Amino acid sequence: MKVRASLKTAKLRDKGCKIVRRRRRLYVINKKNPRFKARQG
Repeated sequence: MKVRASLKTAKLRDKGCKIVRRRRRLYVINKKNPRFKARQG
């Protein structure tokens, strides 16, 4: 999982990416291609 300052660019890399908020953190998750996982902060 990558930790990034901006998740907007991480979300645009693949169609299946979704931004999810968990425990006060923002995550990018992708069920079809899990290598696009990212976290903010």
